[in-house]
Amino acid sequence: MDAIKLARLLCKEMEVVLLCKEGEFIHHSHQGVNIDYSLEPVAFSSRIFSLSMLLRVRSLIKQYSFDNVIFFGASELKTLYFSFFGFNLNLLIRHGTTKSKAKTDWFHRLIYSRVSYHIVLSKHLLNNVKYIVPDTDNVSYKIIHPSYEITSVKEPLAEPESKDKLFITHTGRVAPGKGQLDAVRACKRLYNKGVNFQFDILGGFEGDEYVEALNAEIGTDDFSSRIRVRGHVTNVTEYLQATDIFLFPSSGEGMANAFIEAMHYAAVCIVYDNTVFPEFIEMGFYLHLVKDGDVDALSQALIDVALDIDNEKQRSKVNIELTRYYFQVERELSDWQGILI
Repeated sequence: MDAIKLARLLCKEMEVVLLCKEGEFIHHSHQGVNIDYSLEPVAFSSRIFSLSMLLRVRSLIKQYSFDNVIFFGASELKTLYFSFFGFNLNLLIRHGTTKSKAKTDWFHRLIYSRVSYHIVLSKHLLNNVKYIVPDTDNVSYKIIHPSYEITSVKEPLAEPESKDKLFITHTGRVAPGKGQLDAVRACKRLYNKGVNFQFDILGGFEGDEYVEALNAEIGTDDFSSRIRVRGHVTNVTEYLQATDIFLFPSSGEGMANAFIEAMHYAAVCIVYDNTVFPEFIEMGFYLHLVKDGDVDALSQALIDVALDIDNEKQRSKVNIELTRYYFQVERELSDWQGILI
């Protein structure tokens, strides 16, 4: 999704060719869709090394005479090092997730030696990349915050009879580390306080065991009627506009799109104090950071916010203009133009 989004952004000002794996998500998502850039699927079977990828990419470089290559990923760089061999390319690697295993051996120093820029989404990811990736000669690092074209909807998604109901939302893959289990546990404390609320969990399912654990935590009693596990939805914006509290106890994010959108709609955001989230405080955003992994602290923060929701929503209005300032499309495009040749 990030690669598609960047291709759509950059093609406004330059010729863009999006290379993707044949038969996978990006390839399928473009079937029958009009686009303002070229799409070139590449067939390969191994992420470790693929001769077919090597030859196909070299052929495309010759065909299009690329000046810049922006690479999303990590594993395929082993093959791409040889694909790029002999070409004078401005190679940029865009990092969007936290990695744990350092890659500073001689082989990784070799394959990263062609990189001109490491592009990251946040200070947290910048520190992570400097730890993970070898610091090769003449490489530069740059933070480029993603941008969002956030629009409003005409009608909020809420039942007329639910004026006194508190709307809580979590958006993200229903998978380990995304925080739905902790969020449901915090909502149980809110339920025990007698607060009227609805908690919507939005996102596709990944991992049967985690989904089973989540369903078990929700249960089948009266509390379960407050929880709506909606799966993948296409109208996330409508939910966010109706949201009072965005409860997002993720174990760590690179730069969560839905979190930024929730702040734009002045939802009161409650998150764990990890990875990128403290940076939002530094930028001036109003949100609640609680001790990482502490469900009791998360529950208490949720209760405190719920019992003072009008004041909390008023304080959160500062986030509307801040999201427009930090995550504007023109700013991201300018940042990329400054390093592309």
